[in-house]
Amino acid sequence: RLFLMFMGPWDQGGPWSPTGIGGVFRFLNRVWTLALDPSGREPGDPEAGHLPVGETEAAAEAAIRGAAHRTLRDVTEDYEGFRFNTMVAKLMELSNTLFRYRGTPIADRPAWDEAIRLLLLMLAPAAPHISEELWSRRLVAAGEPWASIHSASWPAVDEAATAISVREIPVQVNGKLRDKVTVPADATDADIEATVLASPKIASFLDGRAPDRVILAGGGRLVNLVVR
Repeated sequence: RLFLMFMGPWDQGGPWSPTGIGGVFRFLNRVWTLALDPSGREPGDPEAGHLPVGETEAAAEAAIRGAAHRTLRDVTEDYEGFRFNTMVAKLMELSNTLFRYRGTPIADRPAWDEAIRLLLLMLAPAAPHISEELWSRRLVAAGEPWASIHSASWPAVDEAATAISVREIPVQVNGKLRDKVTVPADATDADIEATVLASPKIASFLDGRAPDRVILAGGGRLVNLVVR
């Protein structure tokens, strides 16, 4: 059901193809993990359990709420416009954002619970069975009385939360993507450069050397470190 919605524009149809169904399966598994095991960590990931470089806990909570409510705003419009493929894509993007915070202290905060609640409510019309199961399990775990997710009201967007307070910047070393760092939305070039150089992942590629050049492209939307 979800894969059919994701295949392409609903009104255009098209030939059946199983290509890509694995991605939808992985997405649903990721939602399951986020909903039931928020404190877990991916084995072998040195960054698991740590906030993105340069991000405070307050900024992380704002980022999670912002991502959830921006997704809610967009997904609501997509449902109303029968743009199911872009709706699923936006839910996938939200799940990727949340997964970066899994295992961190933020995964035990109200902002996390709110984001998961919104994710399940947005997913419910498209994937009703898994959404109901996860919703029910979370209610039981919280000691709350059972109620079907399909009897819940559609949530309202918190417009104040949709304002972007932080931004994520890709970082390249000699033109190859090596990391992404998070900085306040109003960060200066100096702030961005300092955050990039403080990244342990970037430090491993520099191997103790200072970069010959630090290029901030597109008004700070991309950083490229040149090392000769």
